[in-house]
Amino acid sequence: MLTQRLTSLKGVQVLLVEDEPDIAELLAFMLTDAGAKVTHAPSAFEALQKLDQGLPDVIVCNLRLPDIDGRQLLHCIRDYRTESGRRIPTIAVTSYTREFALPAIKQAGFDRFLAKPLEPEQLVAEILELVDA
Repeated sequence: MLTQRLTSLKGVQVLLVEDEPDIAELLAFMLTDAGAKVTHAPSAFEALQKLDQGLPDVIVCNLRLPDIDGRQLLHCIRDYRTESGRRIPTIAVTSYTREFALPAIKQAGFDRFLAKPLEPEQLVAEILELVDA
C-alpha cells in the first residue's frame, strides 16, 4: 500500500524552488521516485523564468531564498493560472519554523506548510490533496 501511495504522483509536474543543493537533490529524488516530473529552480528569479516556460501542477517552495523570500515569490506568481483556470497550488517548506509563523504563511497564500526534514509520505500526501482538489 505504501509503495502504491508513493508512486501515485505519476504525471504530476512539480516546480521545486530550493536554493540548498543537497536538499533540492533529496526532494527531487523523493518526488521523482513517487512518479512526479520535477523542475528545479534554485532562486525566486529562476522560478519565475521556469513559470514563463510552462506551468506546473504544484509548486514546492522554500521560504528562505537567496534573492527574495518565498512569500514575496508567491505574491509574484499568484496571477499564474493553469490551463483549466485554476491557480497553482503551493506548498511552503522551511527548517526555520520559529522564524516563519503558520498564520503568516497562510496569509501569504500558501496552501500548505511543511517543516524540514520532510518525510516522503507526508510530501506526497500533501501534493495529492492539492492536485486532486
